[in-house]
Amino acid sequence: MSSQRKTLVALAIGAAALASPMLASAQQQDRGWYLGGSLGQMEAEGDCPSGATCDRKDSSWKLFGGYRINRNFAVEAFYANWGQIKITNGVVTVTGKLETFGLAGLGILPIGRQFELFGKLGLGSSKQKFTASGPGLTVSDRDSGSDLLFGLGGAFNFSRNLALRAEWERLNDSEVNAFSVGVQYKF
Repeated sequence: MSSQRKTLVALAIGAAALASPMLASAQQQDRGWYLGGSLGQMEAEGDCPSGATCDRKDSSWKLFGGYRINRNFAVEAFYANWGQIKITNGVVTVTGKLETFGLAGLGILPIGRQFELFGKLGLGSSKQKFTASGPGLTVSDRDSGSDLLFGLGGAFNFSRNLALRAEWERLNDSEVNAFSVGVQYKF
């Protein structure tokens, strides 16, 4: 082997040896726990009964926390208060409130150093509370069940620990769509 080749091989081995701790450190930084919260707006789907007025949009909020397994995957638990819908015909008013506890998996696609996109798929336990009120009478009822959740979003990382996160989510069985913006803190 020529001396030039030996020098190139030695330089390549040296560069690889120097780069491997940096790569391992980058992988370590991608792993770990995180917490966050977001505010947004939800809209429930469905038809408005004839002769009634429907308000199917409301403010919503969510708390979430999870563990980033590696650069491309995370597992996340969340609680969301999706707000309420209101239907009235002038005599009787019905309100429905929805909240969900759930668990989701996230597939993450980093784009550069500061931005990443993600897809979300999970399952939630949703609780709905309905109240109907009219002249001299108020009736309440509750319902609960499982809800398939999926969504898309993105995050802008201001630093190693702090990110701005925006996402759209869909609760399939409850027929609710939500858009939210929030902050995420990585430990």
